[in-house]
Amino acid sequence: MANAEKIRIRLKAYDHSLIDQASEKIVEAAKRTGAKVSGPIPLPTEREVVTILRAVHKYKDSREQF
Repeated sequence: MANAEKIRIRLKAYDHSLIDQASEKIVEAAKRTGAKVSGPIPLPTEREVVTILRAVHKYKDSREQF
């Protein structure tokens, strides 16, 4: 059995419609070449949490997250 070559593409964007359009173009191009396509598979969204101190000089235990 020969090794099958695989391509995995991970897309990132702030607007989900751009990701949908780009993934459709990629899937269409892959199907035109005769490749076997599985996907797209949506990944979980990432959240960035920023923690700051509420007070200026003291009270490090008091923090706020955004």
